[in-house]
Parts: sequence; C-alpha cells; structure tokens
Amino acid sequence: MAAGNNDGPIEATVSSRVPRRTHQPINPANPVETLTERSTAEEAREKARSEAREPQSPRLRPPGHSELEGRLEVRPIGTPLGLRELAALHKRTWSTLNVQEKRVHALLWPLAIHFGLYAVGLGNEQRRPPLLGAFWARCLADAPLTLGHLYPPQLFKGLLASEVFEFGGMVMDPNYQGKGLVKMMSDTARLFLFSRRPKLLITNPVDPLYEMYKQLGLKTVGREPVEHPHAFNVRVWLMYGKFDQLATPYFM
Repeated sequence: MAAGNNDGPIEATVSSRVPRRTHQPINPANPVETLTERSTAEEAREKARSEAREPQSPRLRPPGHSELEGRLEVRPIGTPLGLRELAALHKRTWSTLNVQEKRVHALLWPLAIHFGLYAVGLGNEQRRPPLLGAFWARCLADAPLTLGHLYPPQLFKGLLASEVFEFGGMVMDPNYQGKGLVKMMSDTARLFLFSRRPKLLITNPVDPLYEMYKQLGLKTVGREPVEHPHAFNVRVWLMYGKFDQLATPYFM
C-alpha cells in the first residue's frame, strides 16, 4: 500500500504542479494596418487643433505685390523679331532727344552681337517679355568701325583687327519705372569685356550716358562731343579703353 505512493519525490513534485501560461502580447494579423489607424487618428487630432486655432490665427496669404513678381534678364538678340523690337526701342528712346538714325547705321546692326535686357514676369513665363534696354558689341575683324576714322590713328598702332572691339547702341526705355536697369547693363558690358578681353575698346556714348561710361574706366578723346556722322541731331563722346588698364582694379 505504501508502495503506490512511493513513485519518487521528483516525479511527485512535477506531477503536482499545474503548468502556468506566460502572458504574451497578441500581435495583430496586419501590423501595418494598426500603424495606419494610429497615424489617421493623430492627423484627425491635429486637424481638430488647427481648426480650433483658425479664428485666432488666420492663414497666411502671399502679398499682393512682391519684388519677386518680375526680374530683369539678359538675353542675346539675334532674330528678325528681336531686331525689330530693338529698332522700336531706339526710336522710342531717341525720339525724346530728337535723334534720327540714318539707314546706313541700321544696316550694320546684324554684324554686331546684341544684348537685350528683358522684363521677365514670373506669372507670365509663356508671354514674350518686353525689351527695356540693350547694347551691342562688334569686332573690327567682323565689321568696320562706324566712327573709327574720328579717333587718332596712333591709338590703333600695332593692333590687329581682331583685337579691337566697338561698343554701341546703349539704350534704355525712358518709361521704365523700376530699379537696377542701369547697373545690370553696366555689369553685363563689363562681363562681356572680361570674357573677350580685347586689347582696345572704343565707344561713342551720347551725353546722358557719358558718366556711366566713365565709371567703367574709359578715357575721352578731346574735350567735347562731336557730331555723329550716321545720325541727325546727335552728338557723341569719343571714348576708349585699353583692357590692361581697365582690368587693373580687378587683378591687383
């Protein structure tokens, strides 16, 4: 009788215990679905908070007039349409000075490199921007100098035709009310000068542009302007500059 209860102390201890179940978190069948529900709930709470703040904090709106609504941009003029716009700009500008250009002068335009300053609107990128200013430059090897015969011959001594450039056609729309046009034209002319680096540069500005050309470092031939041989009722200054001297302030 006692033998039935003597199965051994270890076996009795093990058999008397009831196995305990360890607590494990139940993983959802689709964890991504649970995260999506949480993010949706957070977005709903954030939306509710923003709607509650709406009466006190109205939404910010862009200003009606901004300096970024338009910009000035330099583009080359090389098409018949661009040259017609340039001719119209010259006529509109020079009419205030009672200047009339001879046809022989206009025939030399296609032989030059023309640079136009356009007012490009951010909201009207697809429309052709208006031309506000322009100037041209040409090499003596590509076209004859229009006023080269008025300069002292010794100025060209020892120079090749490819080393001489003429600047001209500096014109600005008199109706333009914005800022930065004169500075951009000066910077563009200076950039062109440093890109080509001609040994000699000559130009013939009218009196209103004389000071601007002086700021570029150009020198004057004579003490007063002369009659323009290819335009009526206009007097121009004969100015020139040697690249080595013009570039000295930038390569000290």
